[in-house]
Amino acid sequence: MKNLPLRKVGANFFLILSGCVAALLSSCNNASVIGLNVQPNNIRLNVNFIDTTTLITKTVLTGPIETDQLVTQSITSDALIGTYWDPVFGKTSASFYTQLRVNAYNPSFGTNPIVDSVILYLVYYDSSYYGQTPFVPQNINVSVITGSFANATPYYSNDSLSVGADLANSFSFIPNPFDSVTINGAVSAPQLIIHLAPSFGQEILNNPDNLTDSATFQNFLQGLYITTQNTTGLNVGQGNIFRFQMGNAGTNLIVYYHNNIASSLSFGFTFNSVSRFSNFKHNYSGIDPTLAPQLGNTPPVQDDIVFIQPMAGTRVKIQMPYLMNWLSQGKIGINQAQLVITANTSPLYPLTTFVEPPTLVVYGINDDGTIYSLPDVGEGATYFGGTYNTTTYQYTFNIARYIQQVLDGTLHNNGLYLTVLYEFINPGRVVIGGGGTGNPYQMKLNIVRTKLP
Repeated sequence: MKNLPLRKVGANFFLILSGCVAALLSSCNNASVIGLNVQPNNIRLNVNFIDTTTLITKTVLTGPIETDQLVTQSITSDALIGTYWDPVFGKTSASFYTQLRVNAYNPSFGTNPIVDSVILYLVYYDSSYYGQTPFVPQNINVSVITGSFANATPYYSNDSLSVGADLANSFSFIPNPFDSVTINGAVSAPQLIIHLAPSFGQEILNNPDNLTDSATFQNFLQGLYITTQNTTGLNVGQGNIFRFQMGNAGTNLIVYYHNNIASSLSFGFTFNSVSRFSNFKHNYSGIDPTLAPQLGNTPPVQDDIVFIQPMAGTRVKIQMPYLMNWLSQGKIGINQAQLVITANTSPLYPLTTFVEPPTLVVYGINDDGTIYSLPDVGEGATYFGGTYNTTTYQYTFNIARYIQQVLDGTLHNNGLYLTVLYEFINPGRVVIGGGGTGNPYQMKLNIVRTKLP
């Protein structure tokens, strides 16, 4: 039986809210700081700024995340493929299992159809890639799924299905997400072109009765597993992960054939709006000596350098153990609360080959360890924040409503999880400062608060 964590929840949001302490303080007399514009002047005298809130930060393993179309299709139809060897995080690979959809049911292949070639086309996403350039070769394997692939079933990043032999003969390719290609005389978007075993196509041509409807076809062909996890020969710092447009009309599987009458025929399959889930693998052996002990069973009380890797890798847990002590002074109103996260840009962690993710997200933690979207998300993307500022090397979140509800007892003070937004499709990782004092990249919670009568 699969070990199924409760489903992650989130929202479609997150643009940057820039600012600094000076801007925060200067805003205390206008409506952008919650509630101050309606407070009497005598209460405003009790407003103060705090940037010394204790934050306990730890790097923790994320564990399995749900990656099937049930949770991803409202966000994207894209998928990640590739392998890289990160000098900090070790070797990571992204693969996926997918079903196919017949372009036209009840086909007639004519008399004596003979396969000429079988080609899998995967269209790159916006010339994007993650990792090193110049690109180095990777090996891709494409296998038929032999186990059952259930529709509308949750699948997680550590799930796997039984598969058959490799149809791509461990195809070696040098990625090229930039240059367009010419297919049958037409110029098409940059794409990865993989030749599969002709015997696979011939089996399809020999069994047209299996193409009468969706259910019959799935019983005949459960789907394909596409992976580069068997890539060898990578050196430290080499490799890439690529994003492919599975919903693009150019992403398809084509069987080219001829029969006794025609010499150039084809029959196609697409991947759009069908069952699919991603599988991520991380090898944390030989990783950064600061990260390695944090992934053990007894991490230190405070990690001053913490590590975020998406694709079910690592995330950061943030705790505020003394937050409730404020109530000993009486009722507190939170006017503004900014969680400021700074990327570690030291020579040990340069933002070069493996660059920072464009957007992070912070979640609250329930008593049972599951997560929830913070109440501040409801104020909109611009308010909530989370986008990387390339000038300050920071991510900033506005979480005043969350802090207020914790103080009011509406939410429990179980801490926060910090990770990459849409981590099943965004491969970027980042090393950031933890909450320890004296840390030049120290994580800060900047608070403007009012002592209430």
